[in-house]
Amino acid sequence: GTGGAMTLTAGKTTAASAVGGAMSLTAGEGAGTGGDVTIKAGQGVTAAGGDMTLEAGLGGQTGGDVTVKTGVGTATNSGAMSLQTANAGTSGVSGGMTLGTGTSTNGATGSISMTTGAATGGAGGAITVTVGDGDTGTGGAMTLTAGKTTAASAVGGAMSLTAGEGAGTGGDVTIKAGQGVTAAGGDMTLEAGLGGQTGGDVTVKTGVGTATNSGAMSLQTANAGTSGVSGGMTLGTGTSTNGATGSISMTTGAATGGAGGAITVTVGDGDTGTGGAMT
Repeated sequence: GTGGAMTLTAGKTTAASAVGGAMSLTAGEGAGTGGDVTIKAGQGVTAAGGDMTLEAGLGGQTGGDVTVKTGVGTATNSGAMSLQTANAGTSGVSGGMTLGTGTSTNGATGSISMTTGAATGGAGGAITVTVGDGDTGTGGAMTLTAGKTTAASAVGGAMSLTAGEGAGTGGDVTIKAGQGVTAAGGDMTLEAGLGGQTGGDVTVKTGVGTATNSGAMSLQTANAGTSGVSGGMTLGTGTSTNGATGSISMTTGAATGGAGGAITVTVGDGDTGTGGAMT
């Protein structure tokens, strides 16, 4: 039959506004290292291991909180935290992980905040989100999607990707498609949203230099490999089925106390066949 159960239950009270009995599980203090606390579900020899549930209490108004926090190190480091599923056995996959807030039938749902602590006399901790390597099939995908709203005339959730401010130089932002070892590298698509009336705009703009130059912009395809041609470039506006198409304007900025910037359109040199045409 089933093994014997063990239940530890603190006392109930029926007194108005009183608090139920607390439960405390504390390891012993040590003059050197404090004692460990281990809570472990039972082994299943031929079937599944026992589950572990850590759940705060139901509340007539607000439910109980759950706090999992490592120990303070009064002289040096605080304790590290590892939250992970176990490795898979000889067949099967490792356990999944879900980090989510609950649904709401009347009001907003809870937010998720992932933040490293502020540092004094050192660097702030990094945050790394990485999909694991695999050796079969397509690599694991990563999707970041802001929230949808069905409220009339409301705006969907925004997404912001911002590098850190520096007392000297600000941090870089790098968005790079994946390498293809034996075939094509991954594509990169920067596309504004579909609109029921007007589609979203795309703005690519370099940074302001409050004291000297603004940032330069380079828009070009990569050099060709040992065989083949370099990638082409198309600068064009979309077609229209009812009205004018969009125009293209190439303009250098107005200068005060200096010359306006030049515009140069040049066909590259070649050493075989007819030179490249300009139309």
